[in-house]
Amino acid sequence: MKQVFVLICITVLMCTSCKNKDVVQHENLFNNKISLNGTWQFLASNTMAETDVIIQDYIQWDTLNVPGNWDTRKRYTDYVGKGFYQKNFKLPVNWKENQIRLKFGAVYQTSKVWLNGELLGTHVGGYLPFEFNITEKVKKDEINSIVVMADNTIKRGAWWAWGGISREVYLEANEAVRLISQHIASVPNFKTKEVVFSIKYKIENNGNSPVKVNVVSNIEGITKLDSKWVNVKSGEVKEAVVTFTRKLSDFKLWHFDSPNLYKLKSELLVNGIAQDEVTDHFGVRKFEVVGEQFYLNNQPVRLNGINRVHDHPDYGNTEPDHLIEQDMRDIKSLGGNFSRLMHAPLSKNLLNFCDKNGFLLVEEIPVWGDNDPNATPNNPLTKQWMKTMIERDFNHPSVVGWSVGNELRNADGAWSDKALTANQFGYVESMLDYVAELDSTRLKTYVTITSYRKGEIGTEPYEKVDFISMNSYGNAPVLVEKIHEKFPGKPIFVSEIGLSQIGPAPDGTLSNEMVGYLKELKKIPYVTGVSPWSYNDYRSNYKGTPESGFREWGIVDERRNKKKAYYQLKEIFNYWQE
Repeated sequence: MKQVFVLICITVLMCTSCKNKDVVQHENLFNNKISLNGTWQFLASNTMAETDVIIQDYIQWDTLNVPGNWDTRKRYTDYVGKGFYQKNFKLPVNWKENQIRLKFGAVYQTSKVWLNGELLGTHVGGYLPFEFNITEKVKKDEINSIVVMADNTIKRGAWWAWGGISREVYLEANEAVRLISQHIASVPNFKTKEVVFSIKYKIENNGNSPVKVNVVSNIEGITKLDSKWVNVKSGEVKEAVVTFTRKLSDFKLWHFDSPNLYKLKSELLVNGIAQDEVTDHFGVRKFEVVGEQFYLNNQPVRLNGINRVHDHPDYGNTEPDHLIEQDMRDIKSLGGNFSRLMHAPLSKNLLNFCDKNGFLLVEEIPVWGDNDPNATPNNPLTKQWMKTMIERDFNHPSVVGWSVGNELRNADGAWSDKALTANQFGYVESMLDYVAELDSTRLKTYVTITSYRKGEIGTEPYEKVDFISMNSYGNAPVLVEKIHEKFPGKPIFVSEIGLSQIGPAPDGTLSNEMVGYLKELKKIPYVTGVSPWSYNDYRSNYKGTPESGFREWGIVDERRNKKKAYYQLKEIFNYWQE
């Protein structure tokens, strides 16, 4: 629906001292969206040719809800392979002159999308968004048909490969010129008592002519920024950066105990008429490494947490709001405030919750284990995943670091002989370099289980990580001392810790050895914190999984019933805080 906006444009170049504001009224679309969530037709088939699928009588198919996973349904609980989804839609009348995009939050793992029988493209990677510009292909006055193929054959790690369209699907309408994104860095300088801001705008011109655009931004309740003028050619995506400083005293810092947020609103104008508007929340905080410690806002911090698997018998990995709120509030109540929760990009609503409630995160792309084919140097696919994740999540103050992978190691030999292969080492090194190019404001890490085995300087990514993340399912205090001896001078975060894993509810417990290790780690000054694996039991077909189909490694079971281990961990985290 068209909306009437009263827009105020201050043009600094035209009149730097002018007190009058030009007020322009214009009927415009600002990221107008139509949700395609809900009931879709569904067919599970590994035998039907794709050319036949797109001409089916879809009304004969089964139905599934989107977002959703087919394996939460009893009839598809163990199905692996291709699932086909279909839905019809019709555009609103007032969208005819706009750019139309079809957007997906995530589809696991490999997907293909057809519009009215024409292939739009393929996407690989099950946890990140992708989109198609369908302006020239969509029927403006008729019913359109979308068909999506999701293939969950590829499995990553020990967690379940939930199949299907697991996050939102929607249509979005824009004017020919749009503001794709705004990335805001807001880092306090405690010596100068200023906040150093940098805003990078990404602007796209889908029109037939070059345009000169004006971006007008303001931080709600704080300050209005000078206009930014940018020339954008037809068909071009252009980036423009604005930097400025403001007094630190004007802002409340973001902290896990006081997660203060601000709102940046930007309008994109052409000839004084607004074409687009983007609003993002952000926080002012500084998370850094000083010596062998983490510092948050110029104060040393030791941070504990617990890993959480995106998994539930009823919801798969679709992450409904109520489940995220329940789980994350529970983790906070235990004393958790920092973790690399999961081996994959996190859902947007989880990130938003952590922003508003004060939980620090390291995000990771799913490159894992001894046989991951993506662990090769300068891999364009993993670079695409990392770029998409960082661009999507840049403005979240809860995200303080990026991880490029987990537990890579050679496939052969005894566990005591595990080390990174040359390809895996090259992968980690090249990805850490790439992360540094994409985001210089956050920390970089890689999660190791080889550094305390056969890893040495020159075969472990020691120099390029800002802190060492290590997983331990043995004598963790001894293992961190081995790492520190070989790779001194950097903080160590125990990103996973476990031993004689917990067992079923309600009696599953942490072993006496595990309790002792967790308490002993507190005494080691360069250990910045611990994160047991895991908060919840989760579905798996990995070796060692009980007949129930759920790995019983959580302090709560798959339906969040608490175990004895839950109360043990709460006591341990209280001990760390003393």
